[in-house]
Amino acid sequence: MVECQEFVGKIVSSFKLYEDSIDGPEICIEFTDGTVFSSCLKIASALEAKLMRNEGGHPRLLKDYSTSPVSR
Repeated sequence: MVECQEFVGKIVSSFKLYEDSIDGPEICIEFTDGTVFSSCLKIASALEAKLMRNEGGHPRLLKDYSTSPVSR
């Protein structure tokens, strides 16, 4: 959960939902004081690939080819 106390008491002038923006679903809230809040659900994928050797029932990592998460 993310709690945004900065929004308490603000007056909303515009609330928009974008079903599928470039980065994924997005919410954009404009307030009457000129501030704007946007939130986007980014979906990431990662590749996990490892070269291992079984040494008496205990796997030993020889090389890790894994990549960090990449946005779609």
